[in-house]
Amino acid sequence: MSITTPPPEGARHAIELMTAWADRPDGPPDLLADCLRRHIDERPDEIRVAAAVELIMSMTYLCGTLLMLRERETGASAQETLRDLALHYAEG
Repeated sequence: MSITTPPPEGARHAIELMTAWADRPDGPPDLLADCLRRHIDERPDEIRVAAAVELIMSMTYLCGTLLMLRERETGASAQETLRDLALHYAEG
């Protein structure tokens, strides 16, 4: 069994997940875990994997949208931003 979440709804799910993360990025992940449970664990067993994949794809869409917004605001291309992030995490 598969599910198909319309892109706008998937984007809302991704924003909800990132909002939960942003509330406490360095603290206990309680809100994030609750959000994940709502989107994955509370689904019927036969569609949990599909729900997780759709949420991952929605997160990818959200990240791409943020890269485009950053490019529009700063002029830094998506590739430049990703390279900067890679260097940042390589140093850490």
